[in-house]
Amino acid sequence: MKLKIGSYVLFLTLACALAVSPHSGSIYLPEGCGSCHVGHGMASEPMLAASQEQFCYKCHGSEENRSEMKSQGKLAEGALLADIEREFEKPYRHPVEEALGHSPVEKLPNIDGGTIEHAECVDCHNPHQKINKSPGMADEVSGYSASGQYLDRAIREYEVCFKCHSETGANRDSQKDIRRQFATSKRSMHPVTRPIAGAQQYSLKSSLVSGGLMKCTDCHGSDDSDGPAGPHGSIYPSLLKGNYEKSGRMDESPLAYQLCYSCHERSSILDNESFPLHREHIVGDPLNNIPGTSCYTCHASHSSDQYSNLIQFNLEVVGRTSTGNRVSYLSTGEKMGQCYLLCHSHDHKPAEY
Repeated sequence: MKLKIGSYVLFLTLACALAVSPHSGSIYLPEGCGSCHVGHGMASEPMLAASQEQFCYKCHGSEENRSEMKSQGKLAEGALLADIEREFEKPYRHPVEEALGHSPVEKLPNIDGGTIEHAECVDCHNPHQKINKSPGMADEVSGYSASGQYLDRAIREYEVCFKCHSETGANRDSQKDIRRQFATSKRSMHPVTRPIAGAQQYSLKSSLVSGGLMKCTDCHGSDDSDGPAGPHGSIYPSLLKGNYEKSGRMDESPLAYQLCYSCHERSSILDNESFPLHREHIVGDPLNNIPGTSCYTCHASHSSDQYSNLIQFNLEVVGRTSTGNRVSYLSTGEKMGQCYLLCHSHDHKPAEY
């Protein structure tokens, strides 16, 4: 049956009753499709009694909301669901309630140069498809490949992220062009679109698989380790799961680089196992009241075009040498190199390691 409601064209098929969905086939939704969809519903919504986000919060929100759904017979008593609404109340979040509206036939970013820009729940989650729990798999939604190819069904998590965090189509904001930052041609990167190859990664925790892939949500997600999975909201900038200080002058501590230390052994970094002057750089010289500098001063978060080991200097902190050498790095062997830069009055022209 085909129904046209506002800007939506809905196709209701037998699939709704075939238990392919975490919703319609769930034992926790006594009314099946009717637990979500009503006869008419709110204007411009797909037969929902409220806007998409507010309707999702009826089950994926506060316990009070869930109790109301249970009292209406739309949600079973045994349903245990996370409070996603609370995540979206945090200072850094996907702006789901500031959206311009979602259409099931749109492509994000808008390839026609229009103004389709939003982050609706259904941009990342397909409520009518079975959630695939296989590692690295997405939830049956569209996306973009690492090469920029539109995909009706994303296979990897990052392909869903690239749907918005990409320069594809109308979006020309380089700060959002994460897809290009993870192009497989990059000199070095966190292993999101390709595994790390080559030199040993000295500081990685033993629990991490060598040569394995990361997901965007390894770094971006809830700051609450017991909170719901996914990049919904965080108290930390850039929707990070842990604190990451980027200041040029910073006192090193487990909290300052909480995010980095979730994968990299702090003891290995401070013992200079991967770089002979790591400790000197990030701890500084406390006896002479000289602070350290952030990991971000020397390392990119996503990738580096020119250098190995994610080396990319923060030009807000470092500059050219006194002799005019451009800021650069030259690898001369394993754990050896030359840096040309001026940092905190230290003239590296070059400094050799």
